[in-house]
This record gives sequence, structure tokens and C-alpha cells, in this order.
Amino acid sequence: MKNKLGVVLGGLFIAFQTAAFSATTLTVSATIPAATGISLTVTPVNSSTGVWGTSSTSATTLPFGTLTYNSANGIYLPSNSFAIDIGSAGGAGTPTVAVTYIEGTNPNGSSVNGGLGTKTTATFATEANTGSTITETLAALGKKRLIDLTGTAGELTNIPAGSWERIYVGVWTGSTTAPADPSNGKPFSNTDIAGTYTGSLTFTAVSL
Repeated sequence: MKNKLGVVLGGLFIAFQTAAFSATTLTVSATIPAATGISLTVTPVNSSTGVWGTSSTSATTLPFGTLTYNSANGIYLPSNSFAIDIGSAGGAGTPTVAVTYIEGTNPNGSSVNGGLGTKTTATFATEANTGSTITETLAALGKKRLIDLTGTAGELTNIPAGSWERIYVGVWTGSTTAPADPSNGKPFSNTDIAGTYTGSLTFTAVSL
């Protein structure tokens, strides 16, 4: 009788152990939405001191304003250049963006002096956030006249994850300091016709 009771109790003990070690798995998941567009952050940069001004995510113009004559070099210069950071909007990701330019009002007309697109430049850089610091690398696109930004000429690709594209827009001065101004650019000078020169930059997401 005792042996039978021991067998029964042993079986119950084994059954209890089996029940205690059964497992249920819960899958944990989180979804980050993909970007649905791009965002631009525009910051004026003082041309003399290099100090960055107040950034704007709603800017619609790059106002060089009325240029000042530099008698030492015989050219007209603005107070600021501009830095444009391209980011994602509506979600995460590193967008590939094509930057194109269209000439607007040109008081010079068909003159060889050209319009705004000949007298301004775009310098392409990649910004990498390494945690405590941001590292800037000149992109293979380098520095171009705005007038040359057509088709894929202004498309920066293969941007590493966690990095973003930055474009510096400024007037052509003939600087030979790397990255040098394009040799086919022109300065604003007294050989130009007085007036307001305009153009437009368009940023189009090629992939998000």
C-alpha cells in the first residue's frame, strides 16, 4: 500500500514540476515610421566672423540683401552666407535629395557677367553625429555654381545612416582656399548692372 501511495505521490510531484516550468512567450515590438518628406533648417553665417545666427525651419528665402562694396578686392559682398541642413520629416531615415536651381531676375540680361546663378555657389558637405561631436566631411560634389545645379548635378547620395547633408550657399569671391570657388564663376562688381538679382533653389526627395 505504501509503495502504491509513493508511486502516486511521485507522479503528482512530476506533474507539478512540469506545470511549474511551462513557458509563454510575448513578442515585443516597436515601429518607427519612415520619413514622408524632407525638412530644411536654414542658418545665416556671418561672412566676417563665421558666427552662426538663429536657425529657421520655416525660411522661404536666402536674403543676401544689399551687398557692400569691398574696395580692396573691387567686388560686392553680403553680410551673411547660409548653411542649409537637410533632414527627414514625418519619420526617420536619411533622405537622398536633388538640389536644382532656376535663374530668376537678371538685370545683366545676356551679358557675359551672368546672373545670380553664376555669382553664387553651393558647397556640399556630409555631417556625421558621433555622439559628443559632429564631424563635417566635404562631399564629392564639392563646390559648384548654383547655375550648374541641374538634373543630378546637385544630388548627394550614399549618405551614411545617422548623417545628414548640409549645403553652404554664398556669393562667388574667387577664393582659392579649399574648397576653391569654381573657376567659371563671377563676382558682383561695378561692371554689373544695378538691380536685384534672383533665383530659386528646389530641394526634391529622390528617396526617403
